[in-house]
Amino acid sequence: MADITPCENTTEYIYSTYFDMVYRICFVMLGGNAADTEDAVQTVFMKYIETANKPAAGEHTKAWLIVTAKNTCLSFLRLSHRKNRDIDAAKNLSADFHYSEALDAVMHLPRKEKLAVYLCLYEEYTAAQAAKIMGCKENTVYSYIHRARKKLQRQLGE
Repeated sequence: MADITPCENTTEYIYSTYFDMVYRICFVMLGGNAADTEDAVQTVFMKYIETANKPAAGEHTKAWLIVTAKNTCLSFLRLSHRKNRDIDAAKNLSADFHYSEALDAVMHLPRKEKLAVYLCLYEEYTAAQAAKIMGCKENTVYSYIHRARKKLQRQLGE
């Protein structure tokens, strides 16, 4: 039997296309806790399935998932009484998401700096696009990235 490729607007296609991205965002925002990350990712996709007004396919869906992942993680963090996470959990990630000293350093950045770095450097959003997703001004995103780079340079060396 031939493999059937899901249409771009199906839940299966959205899940298979954006799962890794949502997982990475949640992992970074939740400080490397794999169990909380899995819960958050599941919550994001359940919200997508349950929403009546699904975003248009493509960049709109991607942006919707990023904003929903960010908001879900912030809710998890507000509700969580567990603060110090074990970064060693990152070593058990899939082969597509490699643990490194740089990842460890990024994981220790403040939450907003982590998200700005992730959106601009890993997802290749412009500062203006990241600002819309984060709900702040474009210059604020530049400030987050600048501060994050300074901290990473001190921690990792040039």
